[in-house]
Amino acid sequence: MRGLRLHLRGRRVPTAAAVAAGTVAAMWCGWRAWPGTPAACAEAVSLTVMLAVVAFGPTLGGADESLDRTAAVRWPAVRAGHLLLAAAVVAGPLLLTAGTAAPFGPPALALRDTAGLLGLTALSATLDGPARAWIAPLTWTLIAVMPFTAPGDGLAAQVVTWPVAPAGDTTAAVCATVLAAVGAARYARRGCPRVATPDAPA
Repeated sequence: MRGLRLHLRGRRVPTAAAVAAGTVAAMWCGWRAWPGTPAACAEAVSLTVMLAVVAFGPTLGGADESLDRTAAVRWPAVRAGHLLLAAAVVAGPLLLTAGTAAPFGPPALALRDTAGLLGLTALSATLDGPARAWIAPLTWTLIAVMPFTAPGDGLAAQVVTWPVAPAGDTTAAVCATVLAAVGAARYARRGCPRVATPDAPA
């Protein structure tokens, strides 16, 4: 447990958590102040989740991944704990709004989008590094909320727009589950790409 705490502090997770929680709070306050809209729509929920999730992207990797791998640490367990904490920080405030006058959608919607977009962020970090982990969730979410990509009957349209689909949508649930499972498994097992550090001057 102490190793996990040191890992989270070294990756600046407390700062990311504060940013994510602050983002959710700001979005909720803005939506609550909007007249005539007691409950947030799916687009607002997905955008809020995306903004909170991308705050954790840079924390998924260290300054030197090769150096990290030399330590006698159970990295899969540490990385899995990292993702679970990020999911709790993002989804927790969203779920708390369920008892307010301006809830952020059904709890199932917040949990689905958190799991799927966080898994996508983790998968992106393993492929392109933590510094660019935000690109995939940002791009997918923005495409999904665009008017010209409204959910349709076709499978391709349902896959593209899964973040803004209703809470009970089966295709959206499958997409989110696959992204969460693949992203979490790959990140826990492999981490981020190793970045070669320049040799120290003689």
